[in-house]
Order: sequence, then structure tokens, then C-alpha cells
Amino acid sequence: MDDKNQQYDNLLIGILQNEGNISGFLDAVFGFLFRRTDYFRIMKSKTDKLGFLPGTASNLMVSAFKKYEKIATGDEQKKDKGHKTERDKEKASTVTQQTKNTTSKHMEVSNEKKTSNRPNQDTEKPLNTSAEQSNTEVKVQSKLQQDMKDDSVPQKSNSENIEQEANPELARQQAIYQASSESYNGAIRDNYSWSQSITDLDICLKIPNYIKKGKDIKVCIEKKHIKVSHKDESGQMVELMNGELCWEINKEESIWNLVPAEHILINLDKKQERWWEAILTTEPKINVQKIDASRPMTDLDDESQTKIEEMMFNERQKKLGLPQSHEKKVHDVLAQAWNAEGSPFKGQPFDPSKLNVGQGGMITINDSEANKNSS
Repeated sequence: MDDKNQQYDNLLIGILQNEGNISGFLDAVFGFLFRRTDYFRIMKSKTDKLGFLPGTASNLMVSAFKKYEKIATGDEQKKDKGHKTERDKEKASTVTQQTKNTTSKHMEVSNEKKTSNRPNQDTEKPLNTSAEQSNTEVKVQSKLQQDMKDDSVPQKSNSENIEQEANPELARQQAIYQASSESYNGAIRDNYSWSQSITDLDICLKIPNYIKKGKDIKVCIEKKHIKVSHKDESGQMVELMNGELCWEINKEESIWNLVPAEHILINLDKKQERWWEAILTTEPKINVQKIDASRPMTDLDDESQTKIEEMMFNERQKKLGLPQSHEKKVHDVLAQAWNAEGSPFKGQPFDPSKLNVGQGGMITINDSEANKNSS
């Protein structure tokens, strides 16, 4: 990481701690840009000395975001490579052990068949019991694996899974897609690329460098269909994309933006939270088992975010040796009751160390303090 950027860490972390979350931090930063700079001012003519051309300010923000998103993606890939090497070693060891166990079982069954000419019910029963137990274990394990699968990921047949796992080209392609922010969790096609999160999709369509105005673009978005076209140099409309979407989207929540002479950015809001295998029904499908299915904290509901923030706060307080959130609440209640009428500590400075707070919320006086009060 650039040392030039790190010199501001102490200043920025103070703002972050004061706001308590990323949303408040970003609001403070953009509020500063609004009040003290011309970042949000639009140039109305070329003679204006302040402000930016339309779309330039937002492009600067997106460019900065993608810069560090790319760095973060690279760091994750390095970690994944290390974990993959370890998993491959463990998998190879497991396969070897399973092969040995299978060979051993075949030898045992063969020996038992040789001695089966002599009628012996006691030896036949353990064989049947073992087979039933094995079948039961397989069924239970299969059920557990099925229950653990994410409902948002489309399920495939065993033959499809085996084919995708055995095809190194598919894995190599998805690794290339994951390396770019424009195709992260998505794919790269001839004239466009797409990426996705669990809630929305982003499509980046390439355009000729002479397309510089929105009036030269026509974007039609329906709940299960999309059509994008532009004017060529002769004024005729040329299709960039036209097809049926794999799943429904929220038409009203979907937006698009033109980056002159470069591309069109389209954001589609998914109607249902799930991972898409393709944008259009006619394009090749990606292997959703190989994408990053994690969800950012901002995608969680307010209650879940509050709980996570409380856990993070408690962890920091614990490391600093300070009271955690639940302890602070108890201390506040104790402080109010400390000088109340009938309190054994009335008139004394508040000292929570004189009390014990049990896990169930039961408050007791320390033995040493109880002895002092009784005497």
C-alpha cells in the first residue's frame, strides 16, 4: 500500500471512530467535498473555472473505488492460491486413504465369501448390519450436504457437476473473470462484460468512440428482457444487446449511464436474491460454484448490522480492557442506584469493583465489602 496514503490513516480513523460506521464516514467525506470544494458543481460552459463536466465527478469516484477493489481482489486471489495448495494436498491424502480403505473392505468381503459355505448365522448378521449401517451413513451424509447448500445457488445434476469439475478450461476462464471488477462473479463476452452481487447485476457494453451523447443511445429494460442499441455514423440504429434475461428484475430500480466514447454501464436490480449463471438465456453459463458467494455486511438487514457492529465494539473494548456494551448498561444502572435511599454505598464514590455481576444479571456485593458493612 502507498505510504503517501497511509500518512492520513490516523486522521481518517478518528473520523471513522467518531461516526461509528462506514456510511457515516462516507457521508462526512462527501459533505466536506460539497461544502468546501467544487466537486459537486457542474460546469455550464467551457469558460467556467470551477466544477466538472457532467459525469466527470462520478467517474472519479468510481475510478478510485475500482482501483482499490482491484487491489483487494488481488490480495484475495493470493490467499486463495495458498489455501488451494493446502486443500489439494489434503484431498490427495484423503483419496489415498479412501483407496486403502476400499481395498481393505474388498479383501474382507472376499474372505467372508470363502467361509460362507458353512452355515453360521452369527457371522452373517454382522455383515448385514455393517451394510445397513454403511447405507444409513451415506444417506445421512448426503442429506446433510444437501441441506448445507445455499438456496441462492442453482443446483445441478451430478453429471453436470462432474463435467464442470473435470473441465480445467472452465475453471481457468472463471479465474480470469474473477480477476476483473467488470466481470467479477460474472463473465466477459464479445461486446460486453457483466458482474454481479447477490442483489444486483452490472453490465458494461462497449461502444464506438464517436458515441458521446445520450441521445445516440437507446436502452429498453423490461422485467425479463433487455435491448440496447446506438446510432452508427450514418444515423442507423445498431443493436448491442437484445435478448431475454435469465431471471426477472425490478424494472423501476434499474438504471444506466453513458461514459462517452467508452461504454454504457447498466445496473439491474434482481427481483429475487440468487446467483445468475448468465445474463441472457442465449449466452454460455458460468460455474456459480466457482464464484465468490460471500455477502458484504451492508447487504444485511439493519438488525443484523447492529448486532455485528455491537460484536465488533465489544471485541475492541475487550482488547483495550474497557467495559463491553452489556457491562456499560449494568454500570449505568448501578451508578444511578449507588446513592439511592437504602443503598449500602450511599455517600461513597462510585466503584463497580465492589460488586459482582453474574451471567444471569444477578448483582452481589463482594465478600470483603459485605464484611466491612456488617462490621
